[in-house]
Amino acid sequence: MFEATQEWSARGYGIVRYRFPGLDGRSLHPPLRIRDAAQEIVSLLARYPEKPVRILGFSTGGAIALETARHLSGDVRVALMSPALPRAGGGETATRSAIDLIQSAWRARSLRVEPVWLCYYEILLFGRSVREDPVLTARAQAIIEARRARIVFPNRGKPRAHVRDLRRWMWKGRSPVAQGCLRIFTGDRDPVFSGAQTGQFAAQLGAVPLRRYPGQGHLLFLSYPQVFADVLAFFEEEAGATGGGILGVSG
Repeated sequence: MFEATQEWSARGYGIVRYRFPGLDGRSLHPPLRIRDAAQEIVSLLARYPEKPVRILGFSTGGAIALETARHLSGDVRVALMSPALPRAGGGETATRSAIDLIQSAWRARSLRVEPVWLCYYEILLFGRSVREDPVLTARAQAIIEARRARIVFPNRGKPRAHVRDLRRWMWKGRSPVAQGCLRIFTGDRDPVFSGAQTGQFAAQLGAVPLRRYPGQGHLLFLSYPQVFADVLAFFEEEAGATGGGILGVSG
């Protein structure tokens, strides 16, 4: 997910990635607990008290990034990419996602997980309009085919392990970092967390700048990889120098 950040090491960044349960060889148990994950990361960062910290969180990783930043001080910047929202977006997100999955099953002519989710990934990449645009559909299918061997399907208990705590997670108050040190990057066609939902959350956090990418969905890191250059620019703007820590939090 964060391969594009690997080249940042040449700029002085030490790159650390938090692994979710059931991924990259990690056991599925215990399931993800957002605040526990944040504490693990805080403990690691405590070994480097003089280092500036740059945190990038995608989807559920956004919640972990916020909880991590709550316990940090000093030079800290946080970028949220297609961030998950409190209580996983509530009933609005659950209903919308259920409809998209049903339509994907209809299109796949199957109830099996893999063919249904391969169709659903098209929506995750470019939003629901992908169904009406053959060129966009072809582009989505090309992206999916190129990563087919690396796609993680929601089976063997992964959804429950990854999402259960997010459905309970709440955020009260404003941004955990100084003004200007938090930014949201999101697709304007995100089918999971709508633009209105994300905008409301940005406002709650304190009028946090929200960079919207036209025609992009939830999987922004795949559909628009240039987003990483924008994140890096944010991490380094007015910083005076490179050489910070980058913490990649997956989602």
